[in-house]
This record gives sequence, C-alpha cells and structure tokens, in this order.
Amino acid sequence: MEFFLRYWDDLDDAAGACRHVATTALAEAASLSTPVLTWASALGVWLLAPQLRVNAALLAGSITFFDLYRRLLRLPA
Repeated sequence: MEFFLRYWDDLDDAAGACRHVATTALAEAASLSTPVLTWASALGVWLLAPQLRVNAALLAGSITFFDLYRRLLRLPA
C-alpha cells in the first residue's frame, strides 16, 4: 500500500509541474499576442486603405509605446 501512496505522490508532483509549465507558457503567449495582433491590424490598414496610413502608423506606434511602458512599470496585463 505504501508503494501506491508514494507513486500517487510522485504522479501528483509531476502533474503539478506540468500544470505550472502549461500555465506559464499560455500566459507568455497571451502577453505577446496583443502587440502582434495590433501590428498586424495596423499593417492591414496600411496596405488596404492608403488614405488611413497615418492612423495605422499612430496605432502601431501607440501600442508599442504603451506596451513597453506597461512592461517597464510591471503592471498586470
């Protein structure tokens, strides 16, 4: 019986480690997706609507500035 308890404890530890790694990877992917999606949107506006190129440039520049500002201050997303 003690063998099963040790096995269960090891299995629980491994599951906890896997859960931690998966959660961290998802959080990192989510934090990177915002600037990438905004840049893709700005690029789409830049290419498809030439009359709105200034707006696209301002959008890309502002999201870059505010994302870097948030990371410098270590604010939550």
